Amino acid sequence: MPLIRRRSRPEPALLLLRTVCHELRPPLTTLTSLVQAWQQQPSPARRGELAVLAGQHAAHAEAVLSHVAAVAEGLAGTNGRAQPLHRILPAALATVPADRLQVAASPAALAWPVPSRSAGQILINLLGNAVRHGVEGTTVMLRAYVRRRRLCLIVVNEGPLSDDLAKALCQAAPPTGEKGLGLWIVRQLAATCGGSVDARPLGRSRLRLRVRLPRPR
Repeated sequence: MPLIRRRSRPEPALLLLRTVCHELRPPLTTLTSLVQAWQQQPSPARRGELAVLAGQHAAHAEAVLSHVAAVAEGLAGTNGRAQPLHRILPAALATVPADRLQVAASPAALAWPVPSRSAGQILINLLGNAVRHGVEGTTVMLRAYVRRRRLCLIVVNEGPLSDDLAKALCQAAPPTGEKGLGLWIVRQLAATCGGSVDARPLGRSRLRLRVRLPRPR
C-alpha cells in the first residue's frame, strides 16, 4: 500500500520573503516613476506635488518593511495598537491613483477600532489587487460601514471572479506564484483578527470583495 505524504506547511521565512516581494513591487515601481517624472518636470509646483506622492509611497514601503521586521521578531501577533479606521485609511488610499478611486465610509466605520498593522495591510492588498487586476482605467470603489457588530470593508472593481481569485479564497497553503498571493495574505490577516473574507460577482462584469472584522478585544 503506497504511503500518502501530507503536504508540508510553507516555511515561515519563505512565506515572509514572498510577502515582502509581493507587497514592495507596486510602491517601488511607482516610486521610481515618480522620481523620473520629478526630474523631467520644470514646474516647481508640480515638482512639489510629485515629491509629496513619492514620500507617501516611500512611507508605504517603509511600513511593509516594518511589518516584516515585526513578524521576524515574533511580534506580528500583537497586530499593532488598535486605532480608529480613519487613522490608517489615508496611508492605504495613498497607494492607489486618486483618479481611479471612489471612497464612501460611514461615521461609525471611521470611528471603528482596528488592529492598525493588519487592517492597513488588508486595505493596501485589496485596493492594490483591484487596480492591478481590474479593467484598466476603471474606477475602484471602497465602502466601509458597520453591520451586525462587524466592520465591513467592501471593494468593488470591474472584472470577473477569476479561477486564481477563487482558489485564493479557499486554499490553505499560499499559491505557488504571485497570482492570488495578495488575497491569500488578506485571508490570513483577517483570520488573525477573527474576521472573514468573501467575494461574489456583481452582474457579468463587476466583482465585490468583502472583509468583515470584529471589534478588537
